[in-house]
Amino acid sequence: MTHRVALGRAALRGLKPGPPLQDPARLTRVAVGMIVAAISGFFMHDFGEQVLICVGAFLGGVASLMPHNRSRLGAAVLTGAAEVLAATAGLLLHGLWWLILPILFLGLFTAGILRVVAVSISMRLVVVTIIFVAFAEITPSLQAGARELALFGAGVAVMLMAQLLPPYEPRYAVQRRVVASLYDVLATGGPYDAALLAADRSLALLRGRRQRAVVQLTELVERGEEIAQLLVAVNNRGVDVSASSRGAVSEYLHTIAVAVRRDRPELLPSDLVIPVEHDRLLCRLNDAITNAVRTADDPAPVLADQRRPPTPLELVRDEIHPASPIVHHALRLAVTGVIGQVIGIAIGAWAGTQVVLHGHGFWVVVAVVLILFPDYGETFARGIGRTVGTLAGAALGLGLSFLPPNPVLETITLITLFLGYLAFRSCGQPWTMLWVVAWISALTVGPLGALTRGAETVIGCALAFSVYLLAPTYQRKRFSELLAVWATLEADRIDALERLSAQPQQHHRIDVARATLRSRLARLEITEASEQARFEPSDKAGRWTDDDVAQATQAVVEIGLQVSVMSALAPGSGRDGQFRRQTTLIAQRLRKLVAITELHEDSRSSDLVRAAPSLGQDHLVSDPNLQIALVKTRASISVLGATLAKQLIH
Repeated sequence: MTHRVALGRAALRGLKPGPPLQDPARLTRVAVGMIVAAISGFFMHDFGEQVLICVGAFLGGVASLMPHNRSRLGAAVLTGAAEVLAATAGLLLHGLWWLILPILFLGLFTAGILRVVAVSISMRLVVVTIIFVAFAEITPSLQAGARELALFGAGVAVMLMAQLLPPYEPRYAVQRRVVASLYDVLATGGPYDAALLAADRSLALLRGRRQRAVVQLTELVERGEEIAQLLVAVNNRGVDVSASSRGAVSEYLHTIAVAVRRDRPELLPSDLVIPVEHDRLLCRLNDAITNAVRTADDPAPVLADQRRPPTPLELVRDEIHPASPIVHHALRLAVTGVIGQVIGIAIGAWAGTQVVLHGHGFWVVVAVVLILFPDYGETFARGIGRTVGTLAGAALGLGLSFLPPNPVLETITLITLFLGYLAFRSCGQPWTMLWVVAWISALTVGPLGALTRGAETVIGCALAFSVYLLAPTYQRKRFSELLAVWATLEADRIDALERLSAQPQQHHRIDVARATLRSRLARLEITEASEQARFEPSDKAGRWTDDDVAQATQAVVEIGLQVSVMSALAPGSGRDGQFRRQTTLIAQRLRKLVAITELHEDSRSSDLVRAAPSLGQDHLVSDPNLQIALVKTRASISVLGATLAKQLIH
């Protein structure tokens, strides 16, 4: 079996947008932009032209509301410019469906693949692709299309101008937030892998820049990982030992997070006093936090060479293979999008303009891209919520369509519905879709627009569900392979750690840091797959039940934590020969787990999953904290081996 590091889906865990950000300043700027666009359109005394300006402003607002990893204004400007260029391309290719459909396929496929780099980039490309198809379909002629394009571009420009309103973010505000979030997670004692990966990936976008802030934030991530490893070692020794220092540690880490987020070094704690009680490990933790404070306050930090997150090209390259779930998602998205567009065109041609709104078949595609996600749970959970919201929004839009035609009333309706979207966008998919679909329905005078867009959206939802059921991605079926990838990388990490313990040199430290990153990516993918598997149908063959998936995932997480403890403590182990021998045994056991995943029913499997010999006194290492980590690692490997062996029985 070829083991590939599925970097992308693990990276997503650190970069998923989650609930929409309810930043009051951001929402206010978008609201002002839409109000200005709607009122400007009102004074043109043509509802069709007002609609185009409002649509441009809406999509420009979406660009500023989407998650971003660069500056807010930079991300909005780049996306807005791409939207106008896409509209221009659609205008020029109007009617050339032999060319438009392949471009639609390519755009959606690329957007699906780019989820491995960042969900926000994928979302932006989806929006740009839809704009291209919309203008290619609705443009009646080149002359009329040029007018439509100018109005659309004006709406985008109005929204981008609104982004210039205060308050202004400090430079590298996004990177500051993710690094501060890492320290907040450490302060609360939660799982830190995802926060650490998010910080690494965000800073990777600024690679090559040597500004003080970038170097400082990169070094703070390095310090944060060291603190995380030492906290796990402290927690290993029991609640009573860790509780005495946990309160002080949390306070200091929260303070560092606040100072980093606001870029205000004066908020950093001045007197760091953790009750170390002559404990070597607590002293190391105290020193690590002190170094983090000094780094945050250092006007000229030195950039470490140990942190090198995978580049976007590496993320994409490692996903391009037939078994990749991201490739499967990209193909589903692209194929279904093209089918949806063909269905939309066919509906318009068959029903005629008296029944449906001519030239708006792309609403089927819009529904498809809003429903299809890489995983079963996300597709159906979000899809059902969005379908419910769509139906409610279409009903609301239909009711509003019977209001008397009046330019002032129409303008107020457009503004009110958009403000409703901003107010409720963090309340869940049904609420978001209700306001968006109602707003879209109001873009056409009379009930025809609401009925057409509502019906085509429901058709798109049904198409997306059907395609996913015909070609699903089930995490249970690939769980064994994920474990094999992780076990190989974790063994490589331990080998690098053993070399570092023997010779504490800089190049070995770099090897450990990079091996740690790759094993973390694989571990996060297992955690993500475990969460998604809970929403999937039960495996009829009886393999990988929910309990087995949870047990294996817990063992993987525990092994990762304990090997991180070894990473923190091994360089100071005095080249302990016993430690090196035990890490060699652990690496061998992990590679045996890889062999288990490659077996079918075989009598030799029992030899591979026998519990590792217990640690006797002659195996004790000099550092008791390392000893605890070794014992916990061996125990978790035994649990994982037994769980894997159970799969061979079925």
